[in-house]
Parts: sequence; structure tokens; C-alpha cells
Amino acid sequence: MALTRRGRIVVVLVILGVILGTPALGGVVYLHKVGYLGESDPGATIEVVIPEGMGMAQIGKLLERKGVIKSFSGWRIATYFDDDSRTIQAGRYELPTGLTAGDALQALLGGPLLDFVMVTFPEGAWLEDFARVLGSETHITAKEFRRVAVPGSLDSDIFSSDIPSVEGLLFPSTYQIVEDDTAETVFERLTSEFERQLAKVDLDDIGTLGYSPYEVVIVASMIEAEAAVDADRGKIARVIYNRLAEGIALGIDATVLYALGEHKSELTVSDLAVDSPYNTREVAGLPPTPIGAPGLESLRAAAAPEPGDWLYYVLADCEGHHAFSESYDQFLTDKAAYNRLTCG
Repeated sequence: MALTRRGRIVVVLVILGVILGTPALGGVVYLHKVGYLGESDPGATIEVVIPEGMGMAQIGKLLERKGVIKSFSGWRIATYFDDDSRTIQAGRYELPTGLTAGDALQALLGGPLLDFVMVTFPEGAWLEDFARVLGSETHITAKEFRRVAVPGSLDSDIFSSDIPSVEGLLFPSTYQIVEDDTAETVFERLTSEFERQLAKVDLDDIGTLGYSPYEVVIVASMIEAEAAVDADRGKIARVIYNRLAEGIALGIDATVLYALGEHKSELTVSDLAVDSPYNTREVAGLPPTPIGAPGLESLRAAAAPEPGDWLYYVLADCEGHHAFSESYDQFLTDKAAYNRLTCG
């Protein structure tokens, strides 16, 4: 007849008493010593990978070696008392060090973490970049993501489904993509995170700017492409709004790159003449859609530009700061000063 858990404990204590030559109290002390009895003192969390086919003894030795439990002996006792120990699954676990054998066993019985990869989408990334990164670093193909990443799939309280593109409405950050994710769940996470971040932006004053939330995102996407330092973002926003108010073409080269569909460091004369509504050197007004994924600081700058009469800006140093000016003559002077620099 199979022993109950209580019966097993009695047997273990009797055996320990015989082996150690001590009464039951000595057995209790021993159980504390090997980490079976007592309380856990959780320390740093570490990763433990249990391969397929690893037996109970091997798991115990692995946990002891990693510092999750005090000793293999405590593990053997814990698994002897718990029939469910035979159901531990192979996989990856995150366990704290300093557990009792019983607590470690219960943590493992909770099941392994789902396999995942950490994927980073940088600020300014294009929609196509999101698809490419997913296709190269996860099980979700670029084609699947492109199919889903359309306005009709957008569930939004801010943006309507008649917008021309979801470009710029996916928040750039680092995400954990698990094996159960689909193109749909990832798209929903990216767009929901964008709206969660946008909720941190004070949009109350954008009506006075004369622009919709979607148009503010378009402005933010250009700021993201142009600004290298946070201090410049609000001023770049003001230049954009001032030029729009004056009916002056924005002349932002990042929109030309977007029109070309290429990430390149230099533009040729023919590039600058590309026939596209995104060519803000040739076409006045905002481009039809955002030209990338703006981060939170660019969104804030677009919603609350710094006050000023600037119409021009140009790089001022090798660290990415810009010089801002109200006149074209001053702009040319600032540009000449930058051209004299030798940035590595």
C-alpha cells in the first residue's frame, strides 16, 4: 500500500534517526540544514533551463549548482513527498536563489515561461522597419505584419479608420514577443502602447494650433527625424508651425528620404527633386502621413512648441545641436559656420 505524505515524513525522520544516531528532533534539524524545512530567503532572480528528458536527480543538482536551493538532499526529500514532482516540464524558468526545496519545487510546477525574444524598434523607425525587424528576429513574417498593419485594423479612440496609414502610430520601444504572439497581437500591442504614451501628452492646446491629433503626430515624426538632442525638439516644432503659417515649404530632408523609401546618409540633386507629396522641399504643407514613429519627447514638443519666430535651423556643432534663426541671411551664416567644422 502506498504511503501518505504524512507517512513518508515519519519514515524519513525514522531513517534519519537511525542513520544519524539522533532522535526525531535531530532529524528536524537536519531537514532545516539541507533546506527542506524552514523559510525561503529569496535573492537574485536567475534563469534556469531544464532540457527535455532531464530527471529529478539532475534537476536537483542543477538547482543546487545555481544556488536556487541549499542542497540536492533537500530536493530529493521534497520530491519524495510530492507525487506531482514527476510533472515538471522542460523549459526556461526564472527562479530566485535562496529557496527551500519545497518552494523551488512549487515554482517549477507552475510551468516554464513561454519562449520569447526581446525586439527593439528605435525611435523614428518606419512601418516597413517594424515589419522587417519582426520578420528577421521573430516567428512573425514581415508579410503577415504588413497585412495586419493597416488603418482597418486600428482600434483607437483618437484616430479614425479613414486615416491613410498607421505609419507613426506604433510606439517605438523594446517589446517581449512570445511564441504565442501573432501579427495581430503584436500590432495591437504597438498601437495600444502608442495611445498609452500619447495620453501623457497635453493635447488641450492643439486646437489653438489649428491642427488635429493626427497632424500633430505628423509633426512629431518630422521632429523625431530632425532632432538629435531633446533641447532642440520644441524649437524645431515651432519652426515647422511657423513655416506652415507662412505657407513656406518645410524643406525637411527626412521627408525626402521617406519619399525615396531608402535610409541613406546623403541626398543627390535628383533625390531632392523626387516627385512625391512627401517631398517637403517642393510641396508646401504637411506630408500626407507621419514619416516614422515618434517617441514621447517629440510628441510633447509637437503638442507644445517653444515660443519664437524662427523660420530656419541648421546643425551648429558635432554633437547634433542646431542653430535657429529668423532670417535667411542668418541661416546662411550659421550654415557656413557649421561647414567649417570638421566632425569625425
